[in-house]
Amino acid sequence: MSDARSYQVIDKSYMRMMVIRCALIFFAGLLITGGIFFLMMRQSIGPTYSEGYRMLAQLNRDIFYKSLVIYGSTVLVALGCIAVTIMLYSHRVAGPVYRLRLFAGSIGKGEISTRVTLRQTDVVHPLAKEMNRMNDNFRMTLTAVMLEMETLEKQAELLEKNQDGREALNQIREGAGRISTLIGKYKL
Repeated sequence: MSDARSYQVIDKSYMRMMVIRCALIFFAGLLITGGIFFLMMRQSIGPTYSEGYRMLAQLNRDIFYKSLVIYGSTVLVALGCIAVTIMLYSHRVAGPVYRLRLFAGSIGKGEISTRVTLRQTDVVHPLAKEMNRMNDNFRMTLTAVMLEMETLEKQAELLEKNQDGREALNQIREGAGRISTLIGKYKL
């Protein structure tokens, strides 16, 4: 994984795709509204001037009320579609962030054998992979420290039994050095 990619928590295409989908919904609403207006406006005006004038006055009122209905319904449908799109996209962020918070809490409680799993399409999936990798590294270091501690305890027991404990002391020092090296990569 490259350095630039490893620091990216949310995919760059997330916001662009959300804006594109909302724009497509808006333009689809405009096209539907335009089509409805085009079909409704295909009325003849009338054979005489006075009939045409009355027809235009009536048509003016009809256009006003019909445009309110059409624009209102189009706006409501577009807002509903946009709200559903936003909810779906926020679900791709909020749910995974909640699971990551639970995962971090379990690690804080000392449960380092757990892993966080997210869907591939979740926005913060790269962050979950990095947190699992961090947890694996921590678990390996902790396992190595525990093995070194067991070795040191065995050497201490040997030292208690033996009068000449120089070799046991040297092994204890070496083990302490290895533990310091293992723990030294963590900044406390």
